[in-house]
Amino acid sequence: MKRLFILGIMIFWCDLSFAQQSFSLNEALDAALLNNYDIQISEIDAEKAANSATRGNAGQLPTLGIISSMHWAYNDIELRPGSFFQNLINPGSGAQSPSSISYDGVYSTQLQVGIGTEFVIFDGMKGHYRYKMLKTGQDMAGLNYRARMEQTILNVTQRYVKVASFQKALELKEAALQQSADRFTIVDNRKEFGQVNEQQYLQALADLKTDSTDFKELQLSYRTAYRDLHLEIGWDKSDYIPVEEEFSLNFEANYQELSESLVKNNTLLAVREQKIKQVELEEKVIKGNLYPTLKANAQYGYAYQTATDGQFETQEQLGVTGGLTLRIPIFSGGRTKSALQNAKASIKQDRLLADQTKHQLQVTFDNTWEQYQFHKQQLSVQRSNLKTYERNYERAKDSFKMGLITGVELRSAQLSLYNARLKVSETLYKLKLTETTLLYLSGKIFFEN
Repeated sequence: MKRLFILGIMIFWCDLSFAQQSFSLNEALDAALLNNYDIQISEIDAEKAANSATRGNAGQLPTLGIISSMHWAYNDIELRPGSFFQNLINPGSGAQSPSSISYDGVYSTQLQVGIGTEFVIFDGMKGHYRYKMLKTGQDMAGLNYRARMEQTILNVTQRYVKVASFQKALELKEAALQQSADRFTIVDNRKEFGQVNEQQYLQALADLKTDSTDFKELQLSYRTAYRDLHLEIGWDKSDYIPVEEEFSLNFEANYQELSESLVKNNTLLAVREQKIKQVELEEKVIKGNLYPTLKANAQYGYAYQTATDGQFETQEQLGVTGGLTLRIPIFSGGRTKSALQNAKASIKQDRLLADQTKHQLQVTFDNTWEQYQFHKQQLSVQRSNLKTYERNYERAKDSFKMGLITGVELRSAQLSLYNARLKVSETLYKLKLTETTLLYLSGKIFFEN
C-alpha cells in the first residue's frame, strides 16, 4: 500500500518517455519558413508589388482601346433659320422665310465605333519617377518579406528553446521527485522502528507532494509553450514530440565584425533606407505638377447617324482623327505647394526614423553582446559549482542512509543540486537565445541557421 501511495503522488512524464524520435530546431525552422502565416502573407505582398512595378502602371506607355457608343432619341424639333439660311433659300428676295420649321415625333439613331490611343509626350518626368517609386516599392516588399522570415526564425528559435528549457526542467524535476520518493521511503521505514519523529515524517511527505505539484505545473507550462511553438510554425498540431536539448554553440565572431554587419546587413535598416528613397521620389513626382503636360491622341473610327426628319436623313463618317492636348498649370489653389512642403517634411521624418532605428538596434546589440559574454562566464562557473553540488549530495545521501544527518539536511543538499543543474541548463539556453539575437541583429541569421 505504501508503494502504491508513493506511485500515486509521483506523476511521471509518459508523453516523452515513450517517444522514439526527437524534433530538431532545424526541422522547426524549415517547417516555419513553409507554413508560417505571416511569411505567406508577406510573400503575397511581395508578389503584388512585383506585379505592379511596370511602366504601364507608371503611365509611361500609351493606352489603346475600342470606343463604341449607340444612342436613340425621340424628340419634337423646332428650327428657326437665321439670315444665312434665309438667303440660301430665297437669294436676292425680300420675301420672308417661315419663322420656324417644326417636326413632331422625330426618331434619331447615332452609332459610333472606333479604336483610339493616348500617349503622354511630356509630364514633367512624373511617369519616370512613378516607375522608380514602383520599383522601390518592389524592393521594399522584398525586404519586408526577408524581414518577416528573419523575425520568424528568431521567434521560432525563442519558442523552441523555451520548450527545451521546460523539457529539461521536467527531467530534472522528475529526478528530484524520485530522490524525494526515495527519501520518503527511508523515513517511512525508520518511522516504523521509531528512529524518526512525526515531524520528520510529515516534512518528507510534504517535500514529496511539493515536488509532485511542481512537476505538474512544469508539465502545464511545457504544453503551453509547445502549443505556442506550433502556432508560430503555422501548424495545427497537438502532439508533443521531444525536442533536442543540446544546441550547437560554435558562435565565433567579434564585436567589431558583428557591429559592422549590423549597419550593412540589417534588414530593418535597409527597409528604412528604401522608405527614404521612396519619399524622395514622391517629392519629385509632386514637382512634376509644376511643369506643362503634353498628350497626343488619335482615333480611327466609324460614325453613323440617321433621323426620320431633319436637315439630313443619314450621315456617315469613316477616318482618322488626332490631336495634341497641352495643359499648363497656372494656379492650383496652393495644393502643389503644400504637397511639396509635406514631402520635404516626410523626407526629414523618415531620415530621423532611420537614425532612431539604427540607434535602437545598436543599443539592443550592445546589451545582447554583454549578456552573451556574461552568460559564457557564468556557464563556466556554474559547471564547476555543479560538480561540487553533485559530490555534496552523494555524501549527504550516504550520511542520511547511515543516520548521520537529518532529512532536512538531505533536502537542502537535494535542492542545491537541483538548482545547480537547472542553472546550467538555463544558462545554456540563454546563450543560444543571445547568440540567435546577435545573428538576427547583424543580418546573419539566414547563414547560421
